[in-house]
Amino acid sequence: MSVREQLDTLDKVAKVAELAGISGKIDDERMEFLSGFNISETRSQMVNIRPVGKAINDEDVVMIYSPCLVVKKGMLSGISKEQAIELLKQNEDSLFGRFGIWSFKDEDMIVVSSDHMVATLDPAELEMHMLYIARMADTYEASHSKGDRF
Repeated sequence: MSVREQLDTLDKVAKVAELAGISGKIDDERMEFLSGFNISETRSQMVNIRPVGKAINDEDVVMIYSPCLVVKKGMLSGISKEQAIELLKQNEDSLFGRFGIWSFKDEDMIVVSSDHMVATLDPAELEMHMLYIARMADTYEASHSKGDRF
């Protein structure tokens, strides 16, 4: 996707979010729509949306995601075998999200995400998916880290 196409997709997402009563902003450097959710009185969670490409029918697809844990670089170096198996089991049990590991230069990050076609994403559905991803990520973060980083 070109930069213009990505920005157009993010504009569409921002309009649906506004209709859902979700506040957020487009970060044109990161090419993401950024939003935050209060999970409880003491916990919050960031949820981001980024364009990821086109579906077979040429519709724009976005990924709704939330980071939940940063670990040392290298597959399984920062998490135990039991924790990796737990992630796979949670993927099977989760209705609207999946866990994944994104690798960066110095660290790996565990994220919760789901993909959606923008053309069929209505305000109620967007809100439900963002809240679900936020809660799923925050639950994982709360049980595996100290504090509320994301």
